[in-house]
Amino acid sequence: EAAIDALSGSSTLGTKQLEEQFQADRPSQFLRTIPGVTTVESARDTAQSVNIRGLQDFGRVNVLIDGARQNFQRSGHIANGVYYLEPEMLKGVDITRGPTSVIYGSGAIGGVVAFSLLEASDIVRGNETAALRSRVRYTSNGDGMLYSETGALKVGNFDVLGQYNSRSIGNYEDGVGRDITDSGEDNKSGLVKARWRPAPGHQITGTIIDFNSEFVDRPTATSSTRRDSEVQNQQYILGYTFARPDTPLVDFNAKVYQNNTQLNQKVLFSGLEPVGSRRGFDLETQGFDVSNTSRFNFGNTRWALTYGGDAFRDDVTGFDNAPLGNSDELTPSGRRTVAGAFIQSQLTFFSTVDVITALRYDSYELEGDGVSSEGTRVSPKVTVGYTPLKGVTLFGTYAEGYRAPAVTETLINGLHPQPSPFVLLPNPALRPEVAHNWEGGINLKFDNVLKREDAFRGRIVVFRNKVDDYIDIVQLPDPAPFGSAQYQNIANATLEGVEVEAMYDARAWFVGVGLHRIRGTNDETGFGLLS
Repeated sequence: EAAIDALSGSSTLGTKQLEEQFQADRPSQFLRTIPGVTTVESARDTAQSVNIRGLQDFGRVNVLIDGARQNFQRSGHIANGVYYLEPEMLKGVDITRGPTSVIYGSGAIGGVVAFSLLEASDIVRGNETAALRSRVRYTSNGDGMLYSETGALKVGNFDVLGQYNSRSIGNYEDGVGRDITDSGEDNKSGLVKARWRPAPGHQITGTIIDFNSEFVDRPTATSSTRRDSEVQNQQYILGYTFARPDTPLVDFNAKVYQNNTQLNQKVLFSGLEPVGSRRGFDLETQGFDVSNTSRFNFGNTRWALTYGGDAFRDDVTGFDNAPLGNSDELTPSGRRTVAGAFIQSQLTFFSTVDVITALRYDSYELEGDGVSSEGTRVSPKVTVGYTPLKGVTLFGTYAEGYRAPAVTETLINGLHPQPSPFVLLPNPALRPEVAHNWEGGINLKFDNVLKREDAFRGRIVVFRNKVDDYIDIVQLPDPAPFGSAQYQNIANATLEGVEVEAMYDARAWFVGVGLHRIRGTNDETGFGLLS
C-alpha cells in the first residue's frame, strides 16, 4: 500500500510475500521480480549486487540493512559494490528507483534498497511471551540444506529476538546437466535484535548481525586459479525513535552503526602464484543518520516538514603476500568521508494535490597514497501529484543526485594479472557524478473490483536520467603492447525507460505482472554503457 501511494517508482515486499511467494536462498530471487531492478551475482562468490535502472557499482545503488550502509567492494571480475545477507533474517525490503529520495543518504543516483530485519513481534504474537520457529529445507540440485532456528521473548516493555542459520550447498548442475565447478558454499549467520520502550513514544533498538561464508573463488569461469575464500561480516546498529500522536511536531529517528567486512583468500592452485599465498580485503564503515518530521494541519491543507543529516566513513585496507601479487594496488587502501543534510516539505491540499520540494547538501573528502580530493553540492527535488479520481493518481518528479568518486576509482594503480598485464591507472582528478532525473507516472488503486474484498494495484512510470561526468572505465592504447585502463569522467550518460507493475489479489489467489525496458547510452560515443 505504501509503495503504491508513493509519488515515485518504489516497491515494497513484506514478510508475507517473502515467506509465501519466495522462500529465497538469495535476495536476488525476489529482487529481480521488481520492474527496473536486476541483480548481479556469481556462482563463485556469495556476494550480491543490485542494478536499478541500469546503474550499479560504487554506491550508485545504496543498499541498507536496518539502516546500515553496505559499501564493500573489491576489484575483479565481479560487481564493484556488494553485500552479504541471509534471507532468513528478513522482515521486508523497500526499493526506491531513481535519485528521488533525499533521506537515504548520499550517492544513490540509481536508487535505494532498504532491507528491514525481523523483530520479536514477528515471531511472538498476541498475548504470547515467547515463541520458537524452526525451519529445515532441502534443495536437490547441489544437495543444499538450510537449518534455521529463531527464538523471541517479550517481557513488559522489552523484547528480544535471536536467530541462527546454517546454509550449505554443493556444486550444482546447469540446465543441461553440467556440473558447475566450485559453485558450492557454506554459510553460517546469526542475528540478535532487542527493543526497549522506556516510556510512551520512546523506543531504543540494538541489532547485531554476524555472517560467515566459505567458498572457492575463481577470477573467471575458465581460470585455473582457485582461492579458498572466507567472508566475515559483523554489523552493529543502535537506534532511537520517538513518536506520539500528541506531539505532531516531533517524529524523531536517530541511528548509529558500524559495518565491518573482511574477505580473506588463500591460493589452492594457480599456474602463476605460489600455492598458499594469501590476500585480504577489509572495509570498515561507520556512520549515523538523524531526522525529524514536524506535521501541521491548516484546515484542508496538511504539511509535513522533514529535516536531518547523515554521514559515513569508509576505511579500506588490503594485503597480498604473493611475490608478484598486487591485489592491494587494484583494491587500494584509503579513506572516504561523506556527509550531508536535507530538508523536505510535503504539502497536501484537499487530499487531492501533493507538492513535495526538497534540498539535499552533500560533501565528501577522500584520501590515500598521498592523494586527496573533496567536493560539495546542493541537489534539488520537486514532485507534484494529482488525484483527479478516487484510485487514480498522476505524478511527475524532477530530482538531482550526487555521487562522490570511490577510493578504488580514484586510487587504483597496478598491473592487471596475467595473461593480460595492461596497466590500471589512478585518476585523482575524477569529478563527482551528478544525475538529473525526470520521471512521471500513474498509480492505480481499486478495491472491490470483481467481488467483495478483492484489490487491484498498478503503476506505470517513464523516466529519463541524465548523468553528468559519469565515471566509466576507459581503455587507452599506451603503453604498448597491452595498453592501459583508467576510470574517467565521460561527458554524459543517459538512461531512459518505462516500468509497469500490476497486481490483482482475490484473497484466495493472486496474479501479478511486472516489466521494464531500459536503455543506457554514452552520449559522447553513442554506444551502450558497461553497466
